[in-house]
Amino acid sequence: MKQFITFLAGIMLLAIFLTGCAETPPSGSSLMVQKIDESGFDDLVNQRDGKILFINIWATWCVPCIEEFPYLIQLADEYRDADVDFIGISADFDDEIERKIIPFLKKQKANFPNYVRSFANDEDFINGVNRDWSGGLPATVIYDKSGNRAAFLLGKKDYLTFKQAIDSVLAL
Repeated sequence: MKQFITFLAGIMLLAIFLTGCAETPPSGSSLMVQKIDESGFDDLVNQRDGKILFINIWATWCVPCIEEFPYLIQLADEYRDADVDFIGISADFDDEIERKIIPFLKKQKANFPNYVRSFANDEDFINGVNRDWSGGLPATVIYDKSGNRAAFLLGKKDYLTFKQAIDSVLAL
């Protein structure tokens, strides 16, 4: 319980510091990380163009997130020609884009778009993703081609678990 309260306190502090709608890296940087707010998140989910949306919520300080990230890269490559969009949303502070997030993504050779969440408060973000979600990381949500949440995976997952979840949503 103490860990949960500490986590929630950290999330609340994160919400205080996250503001704005978009940030682009300085010119010369090949990797772009944007802030995403409620409107942007809703657009990602609802504007599917017949594609499934795989969203992984992660942070550079989250060891299980870091451990599963290579599976996401592998899957994004494998499903590149399928109707699946991969998106990452970092729970790091927005002032860490250049110092932590972009270096992490470059080191991982990230091959899909990534954002930093910038919601008015953490509860709005958590409830927007899944009202039953505690806010724990990593978390993965898969939306079907119509923008309906089809799968929610909490905690570190392996390649096969992700692949099976994607394939089951593709079969819908």
